[in-house]
Amino acid sequence: MRQKIKRLIKHPLIFGTGIVVGGNLAANFFNFLFTLFMSRNLSISEYGTLASVMSLIAFPLLVSNALGPVIVQFAGKYFATANYPLLRGLFIQMKKFLLILAVFIFSLFLFFLTSISNFFNIENKMILIIADFVIFFAIINVINISFIQAKLAFGFQVLVNLLNTLLKFVLGVIFVLLGYSVIGATSAILFGLVSAYIFSFIQLKFIFDKKIPAPKVETKELFSYGLPASLTLMSLTSFISTDILLVKHFFNPQQAGLYAGLSLVARVIFFLSAPIGSVMFPIVVQKYSKKESFTRTFNLSLLLVLLPSVLIAIFYMLFPNFSILFFLKKQNYLAISHLLTPFAIFIVLFSLLSIIANFYLSINKTKVYIPVVIGALAQIILICLFHNSFAQIITISLVITFVLVGMLLLHYEFFIKRAR
Repeated sequence: MRQKIKRLIKHPLIFGTGIVVGGNLAANFFNFLFTLFMSRNLSISEYGTLASVMSLIAFPLLVSNALGPVIVQFAGKYFATANYPLLRGLFIQMKKFLLILAVFIFSLFLFFLTSISNFFNIENKMILIIADFVIFFAIINVINISFIQAKLAFGFQVLVNLLNTLLKFVLGVIFVLLGYSVIGATSAILFGLVSAYIFSFIQLKFIFDKKIPAPKVETKELFSYGLPASLTLMSLTSFISTDILLVKHFFNPQQAGLYAGLSLVARVIFFLSAPIGSVMFPIVVQKYSKKESFTRTFNLSLLLVLLPSVLIAIFYMLFPNFSILFFLKKQNYLAISHLLTPFAIFIVLFSLLSIIANFYLSINKTKVYIPVVIGALAQIILICLFHNSFAQIITISLVITFVLVGMLLLHYEFFIKRAR
């Protein structure tokens, strides 16, 4: 029995997840403090603006962040075989692409700054300019984080994340107390990100070793995997960001702030389970490359996501008012506490959808992008057509994710047989 427990603890997924979850709990503690401080020290409408800005930042990052698993997929294979020339070549190749992408999106964002400001009812354009710089650095940081993840350097990954969140919290508190409001909060996000980006190079020293050749990775190979994988990840991110943006557009600032608060509390479920997927992906990639069994890793990942997610959702269902006040501390938010349970169920389903979709991508089953993309588009279209109430918007998201999870699980055996 002891031997089984020891083997379970030493399992790469359990060990890696333990490090990442432990580190992420510490990082998320600072994220929580940051959010808690902002929700208490900003007005509801200001907090709604901050939540919209954070979702707006996430939207252009859909493309770049979606490249993360693509980079992990190839870098993971090269790390598994200690192929440093191809690792260096891949890094240089992808760095150039991400830099061009960052400059393009940065310029495009500036060009449409007035239109973005008007559409999302954000009067202070300086907030959006700072957000544009956040987008720029977040895009070029994708390659660093992906290589660290592919290297299975989970401890260092945690340190980078901690540095980012700690600086964001400390500077956010200082800037807001000095009276800079949403501008201060957004600036804190930028400073934390830039500092973490610079720090991340410590683990990537071999990239600068000119003695190692840097051959180009076949572009066709990158594109054939990268395009569907990117579409999948973009669509997954869209599920928990476009609803906030559309609510910001269709509802008044006060209502948008309430929805942002509700979304924050519900998404705690995903924040706690998300590290499991980031650990699972490179482990399965390396196992798949070495032709080792990977089904146990996936099944364990699914279980580790499902159990805590369901437990938190049940807690929310039993104590909605307590949960709302614990995170947000303002009585105004209790007006939407009855919606916490359905929103939590949606996030539980989304967490499962995320881990399943990432698993399929890790074993090169890229056709998973088709249902996920259709689902994300359906969510946007249906919310645009039916947005009479928050309940209607949440129901649309819940039903779509339920259908997708059911569909992908039903096809699980088929995908596994094809992967072997």
